[in-house]
Amino acid sequence: MTAAARLPYDEMLREDIEQLHRCPLFREAGLGPEVLGDLARLSTPQWAQAGEVVIREADEGDSMYVITRGRVRVDKQTPYADTYTVTFLEAEQGGFFGELALLDRDLRSASVVAETPCEFLVIRREDFLAFGDRHPAVGLMVTRRIARMLAERLRRANRDLVTLFSALVHEVEERI
Repeated sequence: MTAAARLPYDEMLREDIEQLHRCPLFREAGLGPEVLGDLARLSTPQWAQAGEVVIREADEGDSMYVITRGRVRVDKQTPYADTYTVTFLEAEQGGFFGELALLDRDLRSASVVAETPCEFLVIRREDFLAFGDRHPAVGLMVTRRIARMLAERLRRANRDLVTLFSALVHEVEERI
């Protein structure tokens, strides 16, 4: 195979490496181009049209998504089946979602809907585990980063719960 024949793949690989480096999960773990290249080679491109559900709350998760183009909306459902938007994620900010699926096959905690036409790099759990076997120190760094993110979310949820409980107590006290 000539260098010219490899160029499109090499360009795509370079772009995928840049996109993965933009993702805070991998950038903050300090992954270099060679390791990111290995990660890029095991990822799969995926596309979604505006309005398309990329992942659905309560479905079993097995993949993480790095947004390489576009913007998505993260939605949650209340117990009464009302939907509310939690946040928006964009490629330009290194947006990603579904990272918990790299650790286990639990149910998705939210739905993600494409707001614009989107492109993703999808990393399957089994591929990430094999990647971690080839690069144990890197796998540990990424797993620690996910654990820190979970701890931050848990602390935020605890603060929100205390705020809501305090507001409820205040409301009840005013009615008594």
